[in-house]
This record gives sequence, C-alpha cells and structure tokens, in this order.
Amino acid sequence: MSAVNRSASRLFLAVRYVIGLFGLTLTRTSTELTSFHLHAGHGRHDDSRPLPAGMAAVLHERNPDLERLRTRYHRLASPFRPSSFWRRSRRLRDLNLRYFRGDNAYVWQLRQLGGAARLKFFLLAQYISSLDTRKLLEKTGEDGAFGCWTFRFHGMPALSRDLIDSINEMYFLDRHWDLLSRTDFTVVDIGAGYGRLAHRMVECVPGLKRYLCVDAIPESTFLSEVYLRYRGVDHKAAVVPLDQVAKRLAAERPDLAVNIHSFSEMPLAAIEAWVGLLAGIGVPTLLIVPNEGDRLLSLEDDVVRLDFAPVLRKHGYVLAAREPTVADADVRDLVGIGDWFLLYRLAGAEPDADRDSAERSAS
Repeated sequence: MSAVNRSASRLFLAVRYVIGLFGLTLTRTSTELTSFHLHAGHGRHDDSRPLPAGMAAVLHERNPDLERLRTRYHRLASPFRPSSFWRRSRRLRDLNLRYFRGDNAYVWQLRQLGGAARLKFFLLAQYISSLDTRKLLEKTGEDGAFGCWTFRFHGMPALSRDLIDSINEMYFLDRHWDLLSRTDFTVVDIGAGYGRLAHRMVECVPGLKRYLCVDAIPESTFLSEVYLRYRGVDHKAAVVPLDQVAKRLAAERPDLAVNIHSFSEMPLAAIEAWVGLLAGIGVPTLLIVPNEGDRLLSLEDDVVRLDFAPVLRKHGYVLAAREPTVADADVRDLVGIGDWFLLYRLAGAEPDADRDSAERSAS
C-alpha cells in the first residue's frame, strides 16, 4: 500500500469515529477508499416485527453473560486476538445487539447492493432458485427475526441476504466436497458471527454431526449462543469460547473449516495462528471467502494489507477449487457482488472418506 493510500485509510477511520458521535456511520464504497457513503443511524434494521418474547431482556449491553465474556476475552493473551478493526470504537459501533440480523457489521444486507436493492435482490433470488435442486429453501426459511431485512417475490418464500448467502455456500460445498451426501462429519466456522451458517447447515444437511462456532469477538460468542439456542439447533451447533478453541478442536478433529469474510479482517499473526492450528490437527479442507475478490489480504492495525497466501502454502493448504460466488456473469455485474469461493485441501491429508477408518486402524 502506498503512503498516500495509507494516509487515506487513517483519515477514513478518524472521520468515521468523529461522525459516529453524531449517530452516523461512514462506510467504504470502494476498496481504494476513493469515495465515502453516509448511512443515517435509522433504517439499518427492520423493526416492523417485534423481538421474540423475552429477548429484549437478554439482548442488551449490560447482560452479565456478555460482560463476563468481554472481561474474559480482554484478559486473554491469545494469538487469535483480532485487529483493532473490531474495537468497539470502530466496527462494533455498527452493531445493534437487539437487531443483530439487520444491516450491520455481520451482514451487509442492503448497503452492498446500493440503489435499486429490491431489483438486485430479485436477480440474486432468481439465481439461487436456479441452483436449488435439492430444495434447501424448503428445509430452512426466513422469518425476519432480530431486524433481518426480507424480500418477497411471487412464487418464492421470504428471502434474506443471510438465507441466500448460506444456501449459496452450501451448494458450493456440495459441488466440490459432497456436503449434502456426507455423513458423520464436523465443521468448524472461524469467525462465525452470530451463527447464520450454523443455523442453516443444521437444518439442511442431515449428515452433519457437529458444527462448531468460534470467534475472537465476545459479542459474537454471546450472540451465537443466544441465536442457535433460539433456533433450536444447539443439539448439533455448539459455540466454543476463545480460550477453549485449541483443546476443543484437537478433540473434535473437524473435517471442514470455513472462514467467510473473516481472515480479511484479521492481522497476519492471527491468520498464521488459525491456519497453523487447523494444519496441526489435520483439518483436511478449508473454505475461504475473502473480502477483496479472490485476493488473500490481511488487515493490520495500521490498515496495511498483507498477502496471506504464503501462510496457507507454508502449512500445506493447496488451492483445489475457485469460483465466483455468483457464477452468472450478468447477475454478478448487475448486482455488483465480486466475492469468490476458494477451497483448499491439506497436502498429504487422508482422503476424507478414509480418514476415520485410517484412524481406527492406527489405534
């Protein structure tokens, strides 16, 4: 990054903090920080639906469980600690706990679509419907709870960005990893947010044994526990606190790790720690969706972006599949979504189908 771009990044962060004092949020509309867009403090979530019963008393900043998690994580000398990007003065200003499924730090439901959001969402809905040969949209659904923006179109169920992204991710994994045909497997989600993919995968994938949600942000750990319990999927989806991650993953031996827009918000040291942990326990497959197209860039505290592809190579992860998240070029261009799916396999790992039998034979 040039000195000019580095200065622009620092200016962006400073200006965002100042205007945040007035109830506004400043977000980037290009990766080069050449333009800014102001979003008023209202309209971030759909408040037309009341919160589920009892949740107003749970989802607040002074919840004792949340405060204990904050203290616990703050005291950790963990290599997985996030960068300053997720400090409360920055990214977490963009989060309303009661409406955590609105357009916020976890899911940019509307802002990424810009103008004509309904029309663009219709194109995305048509695209996802064309993929849905296994009828996943009938196995899970969208009720708009916790401030989630939903769209309705003739002949389709209620849809959200949460739902569409999750369905899309599952079909990519089915094409390249046979997700929907597998049995008795475990997934670990690094940077799981509020647990959106865990919720969908438990409902849609009958062969799933366990889905582990891990996150270095205490608010995420707290919300995942609340949300997965509310959805009734906590019999398979478990939330692992940060200080228990290494021990739990070594015991569970996940078959798949997913990282959706999370490594791109970490410093290189944290990415090194996570990838090293996965390789050390032999997690054979890793899905990454970066923030910057198909570029693997970290986010350091001084806003410098560093290539973390060498970290994957160092630990033996080799690119096995690469696709734009929206394969239809016209839909991709019209909607303006340039994300990519990147699937890595660990060199020398046992083939997934033979892994359990090989371990049993060794024992």
